[in-house]
Amino acid sequence: MVLRASDRCRTGGGDRPAEAAHGCRRRRGTSTAVTIEDYYADLVARGVRLADEDGRLRCAAPAGVLTDALLKEVSARKDELLAHLAERRVPLSYPQEQLWVAHRLDPAGCAYHEPVLVELEGLLQPTALRRALDAVYHRHEALRTVYPTHRGRPHQVVLEPGPCPLTVADLTDLPPEAREEAARQWVEREVRRPFDLTTGPVLRAVLLTLDAERYRLLLTRHHIAGDGWSLGLLLRDLGDAYGAARSGRPPTPPPNDVRYTDFAEWQRAVRRRDPLGTRGAERVRALRGAPVGLRLPAPEDLAPGTREAPVARTVDVRLEAGPAAGVRALADHARVTPFTVLLTAYAAVLGHCCDQDDILIGSPVAGRPRAEYEDVVGTFANLLPIRVRLDGDPSLDTLLRRVHTEVMDALEARDVPFGALVAEIAPGRRFDAEPLCQATFSLQNLPSTEVPLPGLRVTLLPAPQVAPKHALAAIATPSDGGYAVTFSVDPARVTEETARAVADGFVRVLSGAAADPGLTVADILGPAGPRPVQGHTVAVDATGAARTEPSHSDSAGATAPAGPMTPTQRRLAELWRDLLALPEDVTPDVHANFFDLGGDSIKLTQLLAWVMDAFGIDLPVRRIHALLDIASLASAIDDAVKDRDEAADATLAALVRDVEELTEEELRKRLS
Repeated sequence: MVLRASDRCRTGGGDRPAEAAHGCRRRRGTSTAVTIEDYYADLVARGVRLADEDGRLRCAAPAGVLTDALLKEVSARKDELLAHLAERRVPLSYPQEQLWVAHRLDPAGCAYHEPVLVELEGLLQPTALRRALDAVYHRHEALRTVYPTHRGRPHQVVLEPGPCPLTVADLTDLPPEAREEAARQWVEREVRRPFDLTTGPVLRAVLLTLDAERYRLLLTRHHIAGDGWSLGLLLRDLGDAYGAARSGRPPTPPPNDVRYTDFAEWQRAVRRRDPLGTRGAERVRALRGAPVGLRLPAPEDLAPGTREAPVARTVDVRLEAGPAAGVRALADHARVTPFTVLLTAYAAVLGHCCDQDDILIGSPVAGRPRAEYEDVVGTFANLLPIRVRLDGDPSLDTLLRRVHTEVMDALEARDVPFGALVAEIAPGRRFDAEPLCQATFSLQNLPSTEVPLPGLRVTLLPAPQVAPKHALAAIATPSDGGYAVTFSVDPARVTEETARAVADGFVRVLSGAAADPGLTVADILGPAGPRPVQGHTVAVDATGAARTEPSHSDSAGATAPAGPMTPTQRRLAELWRDLLALPEDVTPDVHANFFDLGGDSIKLTQLLAWVMDAFGIDLPVRRIHALLDIASLASAIDDAVKDRDEAADATLAALVRDVEELTEEELRKRLS
């Protein structure tokens, strides 16, 4: 076997725990005393990428990392490293894990479906388009990655290159007046069709023919396969590959030296001993005690505890060039960014509508820590919780400075995974995809979503709405010197009229602040307070209803500690010890609460996945919050297994009866 080294990558950056960052250096000279798992993780934490190429160990790293001493050390352990590479399961990155949890909770939902719909006019070459889609599918591994589980833990498996999933439908047999409606139904159905992350695919393409020179192309991907930045990369590569195929050249984009799985392993390795790091610990202290709910008017027919999954409703407003210039002038005056001005107005209106002086708003950031990842398709985005304090009825000028300071603090910790913050701040939360931030705000600065297909006129069309990710979200996009702002609400939790009130207040606050930064929100909007537009006012949490969380430390009715007794309890105890990293000599109390032993919601989702895989049963996700100890969960599993087996026996008995009633000739026909 030959060790080959490539020392051509850029140096890394970003906050990472010191122990992981210096792991190899700390252990150098004593590598044989370190397990191969720890040694591999230390290498990955320093940016070293290892791959098995036909039995040879390929090694690449940031400049200056692969010193002669380290190369000698790696060479000495290459057989162990090759064996580890063959057996390891690639973990999910933190952003992927959040999306996997959300999908596991609602596998039929479409909140994290990312569609792009375009109309193509001209002489399309369908074969060239198919070849171009295949080329893009081959280049970007995240598009053909699936996420099976092992003992409840998801991992990544990159499938071998194959054809991109493409459905072609010819609508020209329909009357011209019926084609638009048929195309609309096709697109809506396809956009909302569930993905299966275990088996894939996570990208689907549909080509609809409306007439000889008019087509609709729909690309739908699950968010786990790529973020907003990735969409620009996909469309760029698709245009290049189509142009090549149309001209008779091989539509083969250059291969990526860096893979998304490299990022996932690196992110896990640098934080394996301390997911938060110093900056994360500072953010936890800053965010503790912040309210996670919004007291906004809820729909009249919302019954407590109910939660439907309708599509999002949107309200669009536009800040023309004049008001947008006022935003930029105010930003210059306060020495902040336009993002801070827009976020401040949004937070001020939310606080005013909710009558809250403490608001948490999530804002996504790109999350690509090194330049080498800029051309990699995958989900890198991280959500930053930004705490805005509105107490003291501050002037907008004062509030801008407060928000600016908080934004800077949040950005200092932009590499701290949102999931790690959640696990520390709200470990016993219910199953919510975004537990800390029910409202979000983003200012789009993504690559162009134009689709440059040579020889065709391409028009980007609005795609059907999918299910909402949050109770309330605002997205501002720079456009023709102004801003197009979309306010999106979950109609099961917040009324559309509330969204219109927030949008109107947002514009009024920006106009008032630009005219006189010394004004307060009350000066512009009047007295604060929740104003039920219809129905009643509730504190909107992630299930859409006010509720009291059960206390995990309540000792009422507590039972004496007991070890596992039944076979099911023993299997669960083994899994709990593994999931919660309990010492080998510790036997979990079957009555102890999962969260009290150090569990969090992600580990609980992994537990549920393992139970479903190991016992072949389907426990409702929402029910597991009532089964937080081994004894209760084991009892529920045993009951579910019994019900499953009885149902299978009944089905078999019915089949036997049917067979017994057949004549010999009828039986022979069925078997032939």
